[in-house]
Amino acid sequence: KEISESYGVLHAVQECCTSLGVSTATTNNDNINLDNTFLIDLCSGKGITTALCGALNNEKSNSYFLAVDKMLPHTMPHFLNEEQIQYLCRDIMAESMFDEIAEIVRYQTREHGRTCILVGMHLCGMLSERAIDLFERIEEISGLVLSPCCLPKKHEQHKIPFTKGKPNADESAELFNYFKWSDYLKERVEGVYSSGGVSDVRLYTDAEMHTEKNAIIVGVRK
Repeated sequence: KEISESYGVLHAVQECCTSLGVSTATTNNDNINLDNTFLIDLCSGKGITTALCGALNNEKSNSYFLAVDKMLPHTMPHFLNEEQIQYLCRDIMAESMFDEIAEIVRYQTREHGRTCILVGMHLCGMLSERAIDLFERIEEISGLVLSPCCLPKKHEQHKIPFTKGKPNADESAELFNYFKWSDYLKERVEGVYSSGGVSDVRLYTDAEMHTEKNAIIVGVRK
């Protein structure tokens, strides 16, 4: 299940690279080319998405992958110590993350000429909001790929302009509000609720992902 979700997210990263004109990107969905890419995997968990990046990557390519999570480093798989892969133990909800991630992104884009794509898979509740905040505030992040998970907790929902809806009798309330939440996040990326959005945003579902919660939001900074 998680591997299918990671592949879905990486195909969306490929879409970002193609849209941004990364020279080695391909439109062939059967191949994922991450050359000249700096990919940040937010809330990476055990790093399945990052591991796939390493497996699909040519070791001679100009690519770098950063996994970020609160899990202690000694609990992480050994592949996150590879030359082109790094693990950062951080709480992404900390305010200090904006400056730290911005500094890392600027180094990767300016010193190495890499295109930065921010990835958030299985981001629960307000973690999706934080990913969008990072994308809005750090101009050197060129693309955002977001595959949301559960809604914010009830006590958090008053902080944002989102309210649950009431599904039809034959609909699942959980799935109905999941897709309503996905619509809201797409609008957030577009800048409907702020002045920091981008115009090139797409929301779609990926049938190849082995889950009913298969929405993917792709935003590209032009």
